[in-house]
Amino acid sequence: MFKDRRALLALGGALGLSGCGFRPLYAPITAEDGSTADIRDDLAAVRVGNVPERSGQLLRRDLQRRFEGVRLGVPARYTLQVAVTYAAEPLGYRRDGTITRLRYTASGIWSLATLSVPPRQIAASAIPSRAIDAFNIPDLQFFAADSARDAMEGRLVDQLAEEIFRRVAMELRREREQRAG
Repeated sequence: MFKDRRALLALGGALGLSGCGFRPLYAPITAEDGSTADIRDDLAAVRVGNVPERSGQLLRRDLQRRFEGVRLGVPARYTLQVAVTYAAEPLGYRRDGTITRLRYTASGIWSLATLSVPPRQIAASAIPSRAIDAFNIPDLQFFAADSARDAMEGRLVDQLAEEIFRRVAMELRREREQRAG
């Protein structure tokens, strides 16, 4: 009885998603002439520009792995420029006023353009991508504090890279669908 009910609920969910226009991000795009295109080729053709500072280079490396790891050996057709800013906010204090916990907010804006001459802008972030994380500052344990900050920075960069990658993928899919007509 429960298996039949689960199957019916799964079928209802699938029908509901198809009725609202849901399409998987990586599904092939079918043009009017019947040809299909794959968004993964476009993602692999994105090259990430330099991002200043250490955390920017970590973000660039993470983005490169995400884009180029989709398909290997695809020639570059797009360039992605990313700018990152960080803000820190103290959350916890000891009785003597020293900080015991910090929250960091990383904000990233991006712009995607073709490598053609002149470059044509494909998309840009209207709203900055954000990632928030925090870490504790242990009392008189400087190595542990540095280690906690480095781990937090890695998590922030990973969250920001995933958000930017997903938004760029959606914009490339939208552009590919418009070209397919």
